[in-house]
Amino acid sequence: MRKHWTAALGAAALGTVMALAAAVPAGAKGGGTTTTTQPKSPKVTTCSTSTAKAGITVAMDDFLSGNSNLAFTYVDMGSKIAPSYALSEQLDTAAGLTSPTSLTLPTMITVKCNGKHTLTFSYGLYLKDKTTSTTGAPLGITEAGDALIEHGHWFISASTVCDLESGAGAVAAQASNECYTAAGLPIPPSS
Repeated sequence: MRKHWTAALGAAALGTVMALAAAVPAGAKGGGTTTTTQPKSPKVTTCSTSTAKAGITVAMDDFLSGNSNLAFTYVDMGSKIAPSYALSEQLDTAAGLTSPTSLTLPTMITVKCNGKHTLTFSYGLYLKDKTTSTTGAPLGITEAGDALIEHGHWFISASTVCDLESGAGAVAAQASNECYTAAGLPIPPSS
């Protein structure tokens, strides 16, 4: 269960994520004038820690990139839950939880294989200034998720995305509820 302080920090971080997805122009690589190539997700057939960590890193970087063209590349049921993500962006922006000058990105990703084709993972979040590329210390938030192999790549689960949306609390409740419903998952009780 999330502690209240974690939910509050998660709400702030998630708000930043959602605003950035709306603020970054389509086709941007999520970091201003960066000219580096986007890392590729490794091809996989079974879970191994090294390729799993690399695959989850790419999937989470894409999802949190602020680029709606990349966000759901490696998300299970991405097309079904994408509308809730857009709604969450709008709600977080309206509530003032977002910053158009920063990206929220994953850090300290750890993975644990649970079988040949599934894993659980945990990660922290940090902020990166879009103009200067200056990064801050990790936000002290630890989130968790799960993933599965689809089409030879690691995909983060729809429930992982819905849980992250839910971290914004009441501000994004409508969006997170729509996410769980679109994914065919039960809506968790409010905490």
